[in-house]
Amino acid sequence: MLRTKQSQKYLLGLEKLAQQGKYHVGLQTVRKYLKQYPAMEEFLLKYAFFLYHHAADLKYSRSAKKERAQTLKITAYFNQAIHVCHELIERKEFLPQRIYLNARIYLAQIYAMLGKSRKAKTFARATYKYLPVVLTAERAADVYRRLNDPDGAMRWYQRAVKKAKKTDEKATTHAGLAMLYRHMGKVEKALKEARIAIYFTERVKHPKLLNPKLLIKILRSHIPELKKATLLR
Repeated sequence: MLRTKQSQKYLLGLEKLAQQGKYHVGLQTVRKYLKQYPAMEEFLLKYAFFLYHHAADLKYSRSAKKERAQTLKITAYFNQAIHVCHELIERKEFLPQRIYLNARIYLAQIYAMLGKSRKAKTFARATYKYLPVVLTAERAADVYRRLNDPDGAMRWYQRAVKKAKKTDEKATTHAGLAMLYRHMGKVEKALKEARIAIYFTERVKHPKLLNPKLLIKILRSHIPELKKATLLR
């Protein structure tokens, strides 16, 4: 389905909510838009995105009540996201490559969050094979990290770093390496990679390609040793 001026406006609003991390609001909003555009793949992809990010927020939130009702709700969100992604993948011949690719990436990440190691890794590897670029290597690394396979994640991040040519790609790949090193307890290496990531982040010319403040916020949350003096002002 072709975009209209109205649907384009809606998509930009959803993108802003995603960048702000307002996943629950985004989920409620995209549901409303889907009533108007039920077959539009762009909205279906956003629906899957907000479903699984909101589920992840609930799953990993420290304040989340670990009651049966809450667990069932989280599982339902993940399962619905899986269903939507599979529905999109089945339309491969009619989809823009970006939507097809993201649907596959989301599936790998969701399966990783659900602890379904074999499915997650299979989707991650196959997606990279389908399109061997920085993005798919980074997402594969993230999947392996979530599955507590740091050696596998390291191999994927190193592959992503080698492929990174653009400034924003260099920023995100080094940021990923930094967080992985911190997860492995290698603080000095984590700080080194974090500073490299910040160096490239400060040089991204187009903010739409990368949200500098968000990336640095994520780095700080994962690497508490990172001093404020090294961050953007």
